Amino acid sequence: MDKTALRDHVFEILRKTPQTHFHAIENDLRRLTDDYERHDVLTLQEILWELLVQGVLAPGKNSLNLNLPFVHLTEYGTRCLEDGSALVHDPQGYVAELLAKTDGRAGEFVQHSVREALTVFLSGSWPSSILHLARAAEVLFDLLAQALVHSGLREGRGTKRLENAHRFSIHQAQLALQATAHRPLPQDLLERVEPQLSGLLALMQGARDSDGSPRQPRPSKDQALAYFLLFPEQCAFVYHLIDALET
Repeated sequence: MDKTALRDHVFEILRKTPQTHFHAIENDLRRLTDDYERHDVLTLQEILWELLVQGVLAPGKNSLNLNLPFVHLTEYGTRCLEDGSALVHDPQGYVAELLAKTDGRAGEFVQHSVREALTVFLSGSWPSSILHLARAAEVLFDLLAQALVHSGLREGRGTKRLENAHRFSIHQAQLALQATAHRPLPQDLLERVEPQLSGLLALMQGARDSDGSPRQPRPSKDQALAYFLLFPEQCAFVYHLIDALET
């Protein structure tokens, strides 16, 4: 059985039964889907142990059953299932959603950076995960800057500042944000420029100082999680802007 599909079923079971044990989850899976087969138990074990390492699950069911194979959803795990951020714990599913939102346009480097960021986040090092995600943000701003330059040249606008800005830099991102806000774009896009692009810029500023030197971000786990939840929509927005500038 596909691991992503199996993980989705596990999340569905945990929503209904937040205090359970490994064998009960397997029994629930057999009742929930006909696709689950005997050899899938190894994949199920991988998923459950990953969720334990990631802090979604913790050992124990109640005061009488404090050890494995009994498990329960943590407070963090409960929030993940309630607000949809459980997707962050499924790297394959997360990248699939990113590609769906961008109509398959998220490039290989962006995809790779996101996968690396998720891998680091799920290993428990959320500050370092921001460094990888910020690399993807730098690429998106560079694509936007190039689109602004090309459209500006067509329209006879001054583009020297953007052309001379160092690529993949905070300065380039700031200039791109400012330039976008002053282009004759559809009103629905203009209203979203500041909130969407400022979020991406904040991601970069967490990873680099204003002079471009690297810095070690220090977000909380929830702050890092929020960056991941916002990123697919922000990424899609950049491509919508590029389309609007090109047309």
